[in-house]
Amino acid sequence: MTEVAWSMSFIVGVPAMGFLIAKFGWSAPFPVLAVLGLLVFITIWRIVPQADPHHELTADSRGGYLAVFSSKPALAGVSIALWASAGNELVNVIFGVWLENSFGLKIAALAGASAVIGISELSGEGLVAFTTDRLGKPLALTLGLVGNALASILLPIIGQTQTGALIGLFLFYITFEYVMVSHIPLMTELIPTARATMLSLNVTGHSIGRALGAFLAAIIYQRFGFVFVSLAAVVFNLVAILALRRMQKG
Repeated sequence: MTEVAWSMSFIVGVPAMGFLIAKFGWSAPFPVLAVLGLLVFITIWRIVPQADPHHELTADSRGGYLAVFSSKPALAGVSIALWASAGNELVNVIFGVWLENSFGLKIAALAGASAVIGISELSGEGLVAFTTDRLGKPLALTLGLVGNALASILLPIIGQTQTGALIGLFLFYITFEYVMVSHIPLMTELIPTARATMLSLNVTGHSIGRALGAFLAAIIYQRFGFVFVSLAAVVFNLVAILALRRMQKG
């Protein structure tokens, strides 16, 4: 359910931001985002209780960190998030430039393309809800990583036309979302006594992966082109599959 909000932000928010940029300039969305952020802050402050009388502390934060960093399966699990997010961010950073260079799409049209991504992510979350518990989380995660690698290979092949590029992006993002949302519940059970620490470090893995992918994306695209961006995403997915195998052995 929390991931649905992420998809809806792509479906509704990104086109709205694109409209504001096209109409009023690149800085126009920032005041709107500031107001929305303030509203979210007030909402959380009002509804989240100051203390939970039913919760008993079972471990301190230092013990949680020690439990995670001393567990090879847990570290392997965090690295799955890192490698998968790095592969996704390679395409995520570049696809707008690629569409503009290839088909001349401008800001408003690119915002519309982002709505396609939001629909694909929403579809991926629906697939997780219907299939992941039935298949088992490791198998679902493997299928998602393999599917995302195949979508990465397919993207520059069918992306010779604008329609083909949007179909390729849809396949790329639906498989990535399937990976991410299948991965979260898997991570909650690796170290049950330190779930909050485990999930926090898992998000850290995502963030490091996105930073790595964002850093490499422009370099690879400028020097070698979009095909090699896609191939690099394939490599990161394969490394994530190896990390999943290591986690299962542990």
